[in-house]
Amino acid sequence: MPPQDSTLRAWWPTTQSLDVVYGDLPSIAAALESEFLRFAGVAGLETSWRRFGGLGTAFESASFFTNVTTHVVALPTHSNWVVLWNNNFLCDGYDSLCWNLTTRYGFITLHWRASDETTTFQPGTSFTHRSMNGAHLVERAVASIQEDRRWIFHQVGPPLPEEDSAKYTLRRRRDRLNEKSMMDMLARLGANPWSESFYDLERRDAFVLSRQVPVKAIQRTPEQVVTGVA
Repeated sequence: MPPQDSTLRAWWPTTQSLDVVYGDLPSIAAALESEFLRFAGVAGLETSWRRFGGLGTAFESASFFTNVTTHVVALPTHSNWVVLWNNNFLCDGYDSLCWNLTTRYGFITLHWRASDETTTFQPGTSFTHRSMNGAHLVERAVASIQEDRRWIFHQVGPPLPEEDSAKYTLRRRRDRLNEKSMMDMLARLGANPWSESFYDLERRDAFVLSRQVPVKAIQRTPEQVVTGVA
């Protein structure tokens, strides 16, 4: 089910994946800009700091959605986590970006997606938590997802203390990791991305990054994405 908070619900399924990065926003913004410069170049990149005042206004900064991420908003929160939202109409976060933010810049990242119902994908919940231990990447990934008529569950890497690993022994695979248990784990980590009160948008600026749209990219309107009518 979509989040209970009205704005997050109104923008579902774009909010089914809200990757989080642990660190101060200016440093994360600098890393984001550096990453996009590597493949977009200076001429194709625009960045700005904007005071949105609310999540709805932040999401409205994306006038269109594409199959190639061209717009990223780094949202400040009342914690040490920064939330990333983007305009990819698959609504599945940005896993490779999280990988680079960890391996190239040392940030702890959590890439995740949670939906108990069919949206842009079949139902399922998954997360990948990444951190660095010296020069070595520490990666924890868990997924409970539907693949056609069957449910698949898998896990790899050392469990996080914040996980409820006891649920992984439940008989039904779909019950081992779902929207609720994902939100519970995020809360234990100090993040609550499905709650509007978690965001600090009235007092702090968000970082907005946009790149040129590739010529062959497919575009959709926000209405098409949230209604599921392409």
